[in-house]
Order: sequence, then structure tokens, then C-alpha cells
Amino acid sequence: MSTAAAVRALRAHVETWRPYTLWYVGLVGLAGAAVAGGPHHPWVLLSAWAAPTAGWLGGHYLGDYFDRHLDAGSKPHRPIPSRRLGAGTALRCGWACFALLGVLAVLGGWGTTAAALLAGCGIVAYSRWFKARGIAGNLVRGALGAVALVYGALAAGLAPDRASAAPVLLALVVAFWSHDAMSNLVGALRDIDGDRAGGYRTLPVGRGVPFAVRTVLALYAVAITAAVAAGLLAGRDARTAYLVTVLVVLLTGVVALAPLVRRRGGMPVVVALRAHSVLVVERVALASAAVGLGLGVAVQLALALPMVVLTWVAQRAMRARHELGPPVAGLTLATRSRVPVEDAP
Repeated sequence: MSTAAAVRALRAHVETWRPYTLWYVGLVGLAGAAVAGGPHHPWVLLSAWAAPTAGWLGGHYLGDYFDRHLDAGSKPHRPIPSRRLGAGTALRCGWACFALLGVLAVLGGWGTTAAALLAGCGIVAYSRWFKARGIAGNLVRGALGAVALVYGALAAGLAPDRASAAPVLLALVVAFWSHDAMSNLVGALRDIDGDRAGGYRTLPVGRGVPFAVRTVLALYAVAITAAVAAGLLAGRDARTAYLVTVLVVLLTGVVALAPLVRRRGGMPVVVALRAHSVLVVERVALASAAVGLGLGVAVQLALALPMVVLTWVAQRAMRARHELGPPVAGLTLATRSRVPVEDAP
């Protein structure tokens, strides 16, 4: 393989990884271990981060594999339909990531093995069946974040002196489940035309944009309420910094979602894309706040600041191209995606 071909193949893999989403799920797994466990052994914390991240990468490979026919019509520039990444290669890479997840899970014990199996089944079920089935798809996809949190908690084990962490973990499960379902639904608002053409009955396609936007707001309200509850249930030493971070998260979420409310009668793709881009950064802050509940605000900031920057930079470099295709001379992002998606019948 020539150097140019190797670079082209590597770029296709990196696009499939979606680096602007890569850091979040590992932080959620780490948060589960941080809140539940003690002492925090480095290997346990590393495994709590690495295993969900491997599953996340595997999910991207398999999701793109299962969506390859849909993408061929609506997003032909993506790695598989553009033939920069072979479908068989994507399938093998997906299973390789799942194999790594399986090894780490087995080393962690029966609890982590069961959580990894549940996550793997959820990823395949979402990509293969539930994505096209309305709110059920969003809830299945959202559950993967909750499973990552549970995986981290099971990796660390609930220490006898941390039994009070169980209610905090339960509140965080609800928060991440609702938040991930909400952000997945915002992503569906971005893909209405392609989903409708491909026969995918997502919530915006089946029930219309206004109903989908109202559902987004309801799920976000549940996520923030549960996140606040987790802070109130946590120990006093970690509560203040956590709740301040949740307030920042809420304000960022309002900035992200307000344009969806204003444009719910005719949703331009760029509006949904920008809202989702802000939420991708916002959820990194939310996950880092949960890490801070167990490991302290210094660790929270040490993780959050570089990961927020990396997420933002990766989005600026790759997101529009991955979703909308390569730039066209003389056309801006807004021009390429300004056509509004009208409410579905």
C-alpha cells in the first residue's frame, strides 16, 4: 500500500471514530467507578474508561456498516459509501473493538461481563433494528450511556463504606440515560430527509418536528433534574463544585436547544447540526462533573478542560464534512444546509 493510500485509509477510520464524540463515554464509565469505588486503583479507573470507549468505537463501525445503504443515498461522502473504507473492514473492526471490550470485561468479573454483554447487544439492536422505530430507538441508544456508568461502578465495586453512593448512582443512571436519548433525538432532527427517504420511522419522521422538539425538552428536563438530585444526594465536600458545573451545563443546554424551539415549524439541517454540536461539548462537562463527585474537582478540571478543547477542535475540523459532505467553492455551511425540513405529515 502506498503512503497516500495508507493516509487515505487512516483518515477514513478516524472519520468513522468521530473524535468529537470519543471522549464522552469513557468519562461516563470513569464517573461510575469514581462515585462507587474506593480505593481508586489506577488499573480499575483505566479499565472503566477504556472498556466503554472500545464499545463506543465498535458501535460506530457497526452502525456505519448497518447504515451503509441509507448513507449511500443521503450521505455518499461517508467512508463506506464512498469506498474509502470497505464494508467488510468496518465489520471486522467493529467486532475487534467488541473483542477488546469483552477481554476487559471478563478481567473485571461477572458484573462487568454482564454489563458489557448488555451494551454490545444494545449497540447491535439499535443499529440493526431500533434506530428506525421512533422513540424506542432513542431510548435504546440513550441506555448505552447508562450502561457505561453501571459498567464503571461494577468495575470498581461498591465499597462497604460507600453504600450511600447507590442513590447517587441511580440518579446519574437516569440523568445519562435521558441525556443520551435526548441528544440522539436531536441527531434525528438533523437527518430527517435521509431517514424518510430510507424508510426509517424516527420520531421526527413519524410524529413531526414540533412533537420531537417537545420530547427533546422533556428528556432534557428529566436529565437535569436527575443530575441535580445526584448532587443533592452526594457528600457535602463534593456537592458545591458539582452543582455549579451542572448549572453551567444547564445554561449551555439552553443555548443549544433554544434555536430548535424557535425553528420547530421548519427545521433547517444546520440548526439541528449546530444544536447537536453544542450538546456534544455540554455532555463532556456533565460527565466530568460526575467524575468530580468521586475524584474531586481538581481531577474533574484536569480531565474536562483538555477534553472539551479536543471535542471542540475535532468538531470544527471534521463535523460539517462528515455530516454534509466536502465543502463546495462559494458555499458556506449555512448555504449548503439551509433548506428547512418541514413537519412530517
